[in-house]
Amino acid sequence: MIEVAKRAAIEAGDIALHFQESVAEILEKGQDPTNISTEADIKSEKAILSLLRKKFPRHSFFSEEEGKKTGQAKYVWVIDPIDGSIPYSAGLPLYGISIGLLKNNKPLLGVINLPSLNKLYWAVEGKGAYLNGRKVVVSKQPNLSRSIVGFDFAYAKYRKNETKELLLPLVSKVRYPPILASTSVALCFVAEGIYDAYLHTAHLWDYVAGAAIVQEAGGKVTDYIGGPIDWSQEWIEVIVSNGLIHQQVLKTIKK
Repeated sequence: MIEVAKRAAIEAGDIALHFQESVAEILEKGQDPTNISTEADIKSEKAILSLLRKKFPRHSFFSEEEGKKTGQAKYVWVIDPIDGSIPYSAGLPLYGISIGLLKNNKPLLGVINLPSLNKLYWAVEGKGAYLNGRKVVVSKQPNLSRSIVGFDFAYAKYRKNETKELLLPLVSKVRYPPILASTSVALCFVAEGIYDAYLHTAHLWDYVAGAAIVQEAGGKVTDYIGGPIDWSQEWIEVIVSNGLIHQQVLKTIKK
């Protein structure tokens, strides 16, 4: 399954690279201009689903553009064809193709391709996390004040409260709080030890692959109060970290 997922992520990454040179149209979903899609999102998702459905016809699928799960299988593929559509559409290299697999509602494996950075991350439960074939582990930073703690905003209507409850309490307590607008990139950076932690509220498809990779890299994944993630929900609050500063982050935010 991991090899098929890697192949799908690479194929989707090639599509994203091709279309980023000439993003012709930005499609706004509903009335929120921060919730967008592009032709590349749609074509990338179709390529991923075509390959996965051919190989695993009895599995279920849940993807950003197509939407709901199909079937009631114990294996559910969760797909974000381009995570970071806003930076992608602006011509920035910070976006990723995210393919995760839930087994009995828990992350089993994940693949994230960052095509503009030529980085392919993957992990399978119990097998470790890898970047381009090289094993990666989370950072060893134990002090919040010396940590890079990434953050991203959700949709516009949530940003005022997110700033008050999450960003402002952290901003003066950490070495730096970068905002990249791509959950997949940030999760990979935690797994690789570039970030020491990251927090964000987002959709299920933003997190499954990255959570599998972070956990296999030795990191910790919880909700905003330190509890386990409910992977049956479509909208989730998540903190990932190297584990060493996790409690410090939880104590700092105002949730």
